[in-house]
Amino acid sequence: MAKNKIKLNICGFECGLCSNEDENYIRSIGSEVQQAINDMMESNERLSVTMAAIITALNYCDEAHKSADTADNLRTQVKNYLEDSSHARLDAEESKRELERVKHENQSLRARLATEGEPPDKSEEESPASNAAPQQITGELPAIGPEKEADPESFINFFEKSDGGQ
Repeated sequence: MAKNKIKLNICGFECGLCSNEDENYIRSIGSEVQQAINDMMESNERLSVTMAAIITALNYCDEAHKSADTADNLRTQVKNYLEDSSHARLDAEESKRELERVKHENQSLRARLATEGEPPDKSEEESPASNAAPQQITGELPAIGPEKEADPESFINFFEKSDGGQ
């Protein structure tokens, strides 16, 4: 890009500049600087143009440093977000592989059960009994009266699972 030679008049001082930037951009920057110096001089009438220019330069330098710090913080945050995203993507891929492995293992176990002649267990979702209304179970309970003494061992045996005589 060709260098542009631009003459600016800021607060009565002629400034000759050479820049690669567009002339309109440089003029808008010059206008902004002049407005900032004028605002500084209006806020304190005892300031000379030189002092107002120095204070304005300090303010702009402060803003530039704070903006650079903010940009650095944003870059760090973006870097951290990208790392987190990468880790999450790797975790998701690992989970997909694990899911496929478990599906394959499930299929092979079902196939092995089918070849052994036993039907595979139905899941709760497939079982019609799990969706049915609760059923009332009827039957007779042993009558326990005062004349009959309860054997503590039979009480415990009542709750134990019967193994068919074993």
